[in-house]
Amino acid sequence: MLDLHDFLNTIGFPIDEADPQMLRGLSNRNYRVHADGVEYIVRLASPGASDLGIDREAEARALQLAFDAGLGAEIVHYVLPEGHMIAKAIDAPSISENPESYRDPQALRRFTDAMKRIHALPPVDHVFDPIERVRTAVRRSNERGTPLPAGIDGLLARLDDIEARRGDLPPEYWALCHNDLFGGNILDGDAVRIIDWEFVGMGDIFFDLATLAIACDEFDPSPYERSETIIDAYFDEVTDAHRQRIRDMIFVVQMHNVAWGLTHHLLGTPAHGWEGFTHLGFAIELIEHLLQVTKE
Repeated sequence: MLDLHDFLNTIGFPIDEADPQMLRGLSNRNYRVHADGVEYIVRLASPGASDLGIDREAEARALQLAFDAGLGAEIVHYVLPEGHMIAKAIDAPSISENPESYRDPQALRRFTDAMKRIHALPPVDHVFDPIERVRTAVRRSNERGTPLPAGIDGLLARLDDIEARRGDLPPEYWALCHNDLFGGNILDGDAVRIIDWEFVGMGDIFFDLATLAIACDEFDPSPYERSETIIDAYFDEVTDAHRQRIRDMIFVVQMHNVAWGLTHHLLGTPAHGWEGFTHLGFAIELIEHLLQVTKE
């Protein structure tokens, strides 16, 4: 396992603190450090990015695009192909720290505007396909003998139905997407800033819209009122077709979270600072939640 001090010494990045602060993380090891009075976040990326559908070159490109557009953090060092990174810290809370503010319609409109600006960024050379990621994760889990709830086949069949109903994606719905717009990745200060671009790729804009609808609670059974606000802010109208697409995509987002948990379980990724959390436990809990909601 790469040591933080060894990494920083190798690239000649001296820090002020002898004992930097390790931040909680479910995928990578993240640290808060200081150098010459400036605060930085250091990410030591976990292996297995390709198994998760992550393209590090696309991420590096998107991080620069986002910073240039005033949407992201300033990256001062990025290592390819591993994905280790140093970024200047942003002095702003995430919306997960204040979920009531996130639920305010005007706040949702501001976050949706930031999302539209993401979708207007130039393309990257990577496609994000969440449905295929789910199928791959479940197949690999079955091959490894991972115990999954019996209803998982029914959830996969629902994904098939959604994919068939969507059909070919209209060009206006195809754009560069962040694909991980959960609360911890949306910083709300003087301006809205977005961090953690690991899953960036070209894809369906409704995946981002749906993620924002459940940004502070992926187990939320009824995010549809927020969906109306998000759709109206994005399109200046709300149609039945919009409602169906975002409802379908909320399910896809939740199933992609299942795939995320299953893949990290298969990779043996540790959860840093999250006592009692396991990636498999998270995946199974979400599967059981989706099965229960489906029954209702």
